[in-house]
Amino acid sequence: MRRFHLRIGQRLAFGYGFVIVLLIAMTLMAILLLGNLAASTDDALKAKYPNTQLVNDVNDELGVIARAMRNTLIMTEADQVKAQLQDIQAAKARLAAAMAQLDRRIDDAKGHDILQQIEIIRSAYLVNQEEFIELLSQHRLGEAKNLLLVDLHPYQNDFFSALARLRRHESALMDQARDRVASTNQTARRALLALTAVAAALSVAITAALSRSLLRQLGGEPDYATEIAERIAAGDLSSPIALGPRDQGSLLFAMKTMQVRLEERNAALQRANGELAASLDALGRTQEDLVRSEKLAALGSLVAGVAHELNTPIGNGLLAASSLVDHTEAFTAACARGIKRSELENHIDSITRAGDILMRNLSRSIDLVASFKQVAVDRQSSQGRKFKLDEMVSGVVLTLWPTFKKSGVTVNQQVPTGIVMDSYPGPLGQVLTNLINNAVVHGFEGRSSGNIWIAAALAEEGWVRVDVRDDGAGILPEHLKLIYDPFFTTRLGRGGSGLGLNIVYNIVHGILGGRIAVHSAPGQGTCFTLTLPLLAPH
Repeated sequence: MRRFHLRIGQRLAFGYGFVIVLLIAMTLMAILLLGNLAASTDDALKAKYPNTQLVNDVNDELGVIARAMRNTLIMTEADQVKAQLQDIQAAKARLAAAMAQLDRRIDDAKGHDILQQIEIIRSAYLVNQEEFIELLSQHRLGEAKNLLLVDLHPYQNDFFSALARLRRHESALMDQARDRVASTNQTARRALLALTAVAAALSVAITAALSRSLLRQLGGEPDYATEIAERIAAGDLSSPIALGPRDQGSLLFAMKTMQVRLEERNAALQRANGELAASLDALGRTQEDLVRSEKLAALGSLVAGVAHELNTPIGNGLLAASSLVDHTEAFTAACARGIKRSELENHIDSITRAGDILMRNLSRSIDLVASFKQVAVDRQSSQGRKFKLDEMVSGVVLTLWPTFKKSGVTVNQQVPTGIVMDSYPGPLGQVLTNLINNAVVHGFEGRSSGNIWIAAALAEEGWVRVDVRDDGAGILPEHLKLIYDPFFTTRLGRGGSGLGLNIVYNIVHGILGGRIAVHSAPGQGTCFTLTLPLLAPH
């Protein structure tokens, strides 16, 4: 088979290069023609049309001044006359601004001549106008009226006539510019149509010639190459590819090389898959270790919090007991020398108060120890038992009290009595603990106060719904779909492991046999909804 790819490449390069050059030439010609068109249009729109508009503005302001001066002679109220004089001053300012713009914009000789005549008339008109306003301010209405009719009115008519001449002159220039635009537009359209037709005809001719040459030199080879490509795409890397002695630069040779490379990469991919499977196993074991560490860390934090909380009632009890000993010793000494009735009554009152303090603080300690004992036993063993949901929630909140009381967060319980579950209180307590800690750490970060609500209600038959809701910062929409993923955390490097909600998800769906849903929006808090069976699967 002959080597022909260089010859075809040269033909493609020369043929389509010529078409590209032609298109570039046509584009440059179009740009030139459109530039002329744009210049003509710019001359018409930016130079001529604004001049005509400015002449109209001057004419309108002159009309405003004329009407206001007439009105001042027929109005009797001082406020009305004052308002008309203000209108005259405002119109004078706008007229002066428009005249200044006209003086800057008009650049032809005839326009300048007309503009100079207008300026002469305007100067005389302004002098008489100032005299008219002075007469009005002195209430010399007769003289003002005579000045308006004799002097101002003729100047005013001359002013209007000169403006009309300037408007006709600018309109004539506008018509000339429009004719140039129309002529340039027609020329550009004809040139572009001609160039487009030539380029299209040459493109079709060159494409047809190249296609015939390519098909003639390839012969039946494209069909065979297509068949080989389909086999490779289907995953058949073992089918032989027939190559001729001179096919080193052909499409088939490239496909043969690709087939060999694919076989090598397939083998490398299989080795990589084996290594990846081993890495996944190691990662799974690491994840399990981290989950156990997370649970133990939570329990350790719980123990530290309860121990810290026990310090207060035990310290209070010790203080009361020492006070009781001191009072007893003092009372004994007083009895030796004889006591009064009032001293006996004070001693009895002190003993009573100390005993009351001891009882309250010892009762508080007993409640804390009993609650912690129950929660700790439940978490260490995932054995199922019957329990009342409100009592279990109260125990969890009580044991977590040392954790969130310093943060200013208030936990509100809305769990009705009478809901009895035959489930796993330990894992359920772990779920509530993680959700409350998650709200304190993430929802109220940087805040001095907040609220968490734990509510429960019976759902459909045999199910209970538990809502853990807060009024914190909420969760970003892009994070909502990732919160249950292991190791996903927004507190990376600041104590976040990214396993808290992953543990919650696994416990709810695995051990408790329920479902979990979340609803949140930035700045509007977060609500986790647990839907749990009253009788958990065993």
